[in-house]
Amino acid sequence: MTTCLHTLFLAWAAPSPEQRAAITDAAIGPNFYSSNPNAPDPVLGRQAYLGHIAQMSATLPGATAAGCIASVHNGHLRAILDFVKAGQRMLRDQSFVELAQHRLLRVIGFSGMGEPD
Repeated sequence: MTTCLHTLFLAWAAPSPEQRAAITDAAIGPNFYSSNPNAPDPVLGRQAYLGHIAQMSATLPGATAAGCIASVHNGHLRAILDFVKAGQRMLRDQSFVELAQHRLLRVIGFSGMGEPD
C-alpha cells in the first residue's frame, strides 16, 4: 500500500526528465491532485506534477526527497517528507495522502509537523 509513495519520492532524485516521468507514472493515479506549501496553486495531473518537480529541483539542486509513513488508515496515509541536500535537512513537510488501487490520488502537504505557535 505504501510503495507508491516511496516510489514518488524517488522521482525527485531522478537525473533526467524522462526518468522522473517514468517513476511518477508508476506511482500516481488518474486525475492526480497535489497541494503543498511549495506550490502557489494546486498541482493537477501528471504534466503539472512533473513541472513542479523540475521547479523544486532547480530551487534545491542536488536535494533528494526521503520520507517515512507515519500512519495508515482506511486507504489514507500520513507521511513525513524531508528534502535533504549534502546530508542536511533543508525542508520537512507532512502530507496526507489518499490512495486507490495502490496509486496516489491526492497528496495534501503542510510545512513542518504542526507544532503549536
